Amino acid sequence: MPVKEVMSKDVIFVRRSTKLRELLDIFKSFHIFPLVPVIEENRRLAGVVSFRNLIDAFQSYHPDVLKLVPFLDEEEQNIFKIEISEDMGDLVVMEDIMDHEYISIMGDASLEEAYNLMKLYLKEELPVVDRAGGLIGRIGIFDILNAAFRKKGIIK
Repeated sequence: MPVKEVMSKDVIFVRRSTKLRELLDIFKSFHIFPLVPVIEENRRLAGVVSFRNLIDAFQSYHPDVLKLVPFLDEEEQNIFKIEISEDMGDLVVMEDIMDHEYISIMGDASLEEAYNLMKLYLKEELPVVDRAGGLIGRIGIFDILNAAFRKKGIIK
C-alpha cells in the first residue's frame, strides 16, 4: 500500500520566516512537539523543526562544531539555567534553527519503505513529498501500524 493512501494531509507547517514566538504559540495546547515541516512559497519542503532544534537553539555553542574537536565532550546545558532574552521569540526564525538535512518520503513509496526509513533513522514521523519536493502530507509510525492492523483484520 502506498504512503499517500495512509498519510495525513492535514499538516501543520511553517515558513522560513516564521518567528519562534509564533511557532510556540501554534503548539501551546499540544502535549508533544511533532516534526514541523518548513516550506517555501511553492510548498517545497525546505527543512524541518523538531523539539531538539528548540533546545539546541539555546546552547551557547553549536554541537556540530564539537564533533570536529575529538577531546571535547558534548554537554547539554540546563535549559532552566540559560539566560534567554525575551526578544529571542521575535529574533529567532525557523531559518535559524531548522534542520536543512532531513529525511522525507515520496507519496508513492510503500508503507514498508516508510517503516524501514523510520527504523533506520530513529524517526516516528516523516514528511511526505511529491516528485517536485512539495509537501503533500505526513506519515507517522501509528499510521503505519494502524494500516497493518487493518490489513490483518484486527481493526475495521
